[in-house]
Amino acid sequence: MVELICAPKIHHDQIAYLKIITEEYVHSRHTIFPNHPLKPKHHYLLHYSDLFLHFGPLIRLWTLRFESKHSYFKECARKLHNFVHLCKTLAERHQLLQAYLSSGPLFAPAVQAVGETSEYDEQLYNGLIQESVRTADMDSGSLHHEINLALPDLHEETKRAVIEHLTDIIGVRNREDLLFVEPDDIKPFLTPIQSRRLVQVFRKASGQLPSTQPNVSNTSWISNFSVPWEKMPTRLSQALATGGMAHPEDRRIMIRTVVEGMRVHCPNPNRAACGEVARAIVSKYPATFADKTAEGEQLGCGYYSLLKQLKTRVEHVNRDNVSSRIRQPRKRSTRENNEGDVAIKRGRSELDSYGCINWQPTTLPEGETSETLETKRQTMSTVFRSAGPQAIETTDVNTYMSLTYIYQRHMLNSWPAPTLCEVQEHWPFLFTKRGLCTHFHTLTDIEVETRLSEALLTKGRRILNFFQSQRLQWNKEIEHLLRECDSAKLNHNQIATAAILLLMKYFQEKEDSIFILADAFSTKMSVEREMTLPITPRVIALGNNFMSASRWMISLEGKVFYEPEQMHDFASTLAVFFASYYVFNLEYQESASITLEMIQRFFVRINPDMGTKCPAKLGTSRKTGRVVKRKVTSICPRITTFLQRLSEFEWRTSN
Repeated sequence: MVELICAPKIHHDQIAYLKIITEEYVHSRHTIFPNHPLKPKHHYLLHYSDLFLHFGPLIRLWTLRFESKHSYFKECARKLHNFVHLCKTLAERHQLLQAYLSSGPLFAPAVQAVGETSEYDEQLYNGLIQESVRTADMDSGSLHHEINLALPDLHEETKRAVIEHLTDIIGVRNREDLLFVEPDDIKPFLTPIQSRRLVQVFRKASGQLPSTQPNVSNTSWISNFSVPWEKMPTRLSQALATGGMAHPEDRRIMIRTVVEGMRVHCPNPNRAACGEVARAIVSKYPATFADKTAEGEQLGCGYYSLLKQLKTRVEHVNRDNVSSRIRQPRKRSTRENNEGDVAIKRGRSELDSYGCINWQPTTLPEGETSETLETKRQTMSTVFRSAGPQAIETTDVNTYMSLTYIYQRHMLNSWPAPTLCEVQEHWPFLFTKRGLCTHFHTLTDIEVETRLSEALLTKGRRILNFFQSQRLQWNKEIEHLLRECDSAKLNHNQIATAAILLLMKYFQEKEDSIFILADAFSTKMSVEREMTLPITPRVIALGNNFMSASRWMISLEGKVFYEPEQMHDFASTLAVFFASYYVFNLEYQESASITLEMIQRFFVRINPDMGTKCPAKLGTSRKTGRVVKRKVTSICPRITTFLQRLSEFEWRTSN
């Protein structure tokens, strides 16, 4: 908590994490010390996370240094007992103090000539140095002696400055500390060659030379590491036996016990080692420790929260162990050095097959060849030109679309990627709702329209109830949308729309990153003519506002491809919109990446292990609007935080 509260910079995910641990701290304190009532500052502590969102890092509003400065004046006023002209007295005393502090050491050697000092002053100075070294617990040698060995011709003024810098700023207290002095630490006082010579003498004086390689965690012990389950609490052992969820207190004890066992083999296990241990624990007891949705489906890799807790505990126990925290600096590749942070796609990658089970089939349907598949493609193009999109409902077209799936993927997965206009020219039925959803079903084994229709109805109500029941927690934008929902009885379309809009406002993503509002009587031609449509997919709502819209379009690559006649409700519109990302190998736009991942994981229930479908290394800060570096994780922490808050809210209301 202290690290986050006093941090000069803080991420929105860390603010959510701070809210959780402050609530846990206050609850634990009240439970452990029931006879000691909470103080007002404990109540204020619960509001820190909200204050961060309003004012930024609270360390910049810290008044402790002002109080420290003011304490001198209060002490003077108490001791002087002078009330005739108090302001003048305090000002004079303060100026005298500043003059004294800026005058330097009282026994500084007097300058006899340029670059020379008297013999007496030099002897006196050497005696003071030796005394200061002795009181600092140095061994038989001293810093002055070591500097004389390395640089006998160095001027005494420079020696004094180096010694003061090492003892007061760097923090050298004994001979062992000399091992950690680096040339850069004394760079302001010496030339590079002098710095290296002095550091070499320091390391010889400390009795050992540091390894040229930092202390990198050796992971060979992981294969033989076993979790000490016999040390776990009885309640946790019972939960493991019955497959129940672990109590939060028991889970924390388990984390501490596991990290204690890991540190026997490695003082500071890295993230990869913690990940291996977390994966092993979850694979052995998935019912107790795995990250799952309310439906019991695995969320992300399944062990992300356990990994985060293990790594946090490792960093906590090593907070004062400087040597064990040393890590090798990350080496940037030549490509990274040339490109910087701009991601340039040079070919197909794992991201294109994200969440798919049949992304690139390799076996032709029985009895089919490349020539027969091409003939079927040409036949479907002819049928589309004569009968239009409605022909997708015929049995022959459906059969041909199923047989030519491998042929469709071959074009969609080719590189350089074809434009959607080129794809539409070859596969026109792929740009109908049924054709796209059928292709998506073969690609992911998910009936996207059915699943979204059910999820938006049930989970949409849950989300709406979650926001409506806690109105005082939300910002003005969410409150305005909730009032709009209260003004009329909502139908299925409006509940689904409200749920998505509330999520976007909660994640601080703008509505126009997914939705575009157009006139209720707009057509495809008028929309393309009057609006500048973005390259990334958008849902075009036709109506006075998003909540009252009853007709929708879908635009891709700046052009309308799916018209209102194909989509009868918002659920089918969202199904087409979401399926287009997977069928056409599109990436989530960064401006709506959290909401899209929420739809993917919570509504459609696609939970692959590998990260997200948004690879952008740079993004726009939701708070400042500036371009910042994105931290790509296996699952967005803001999603896990929201799902945890939703589960806790429903658990409280049910009890």
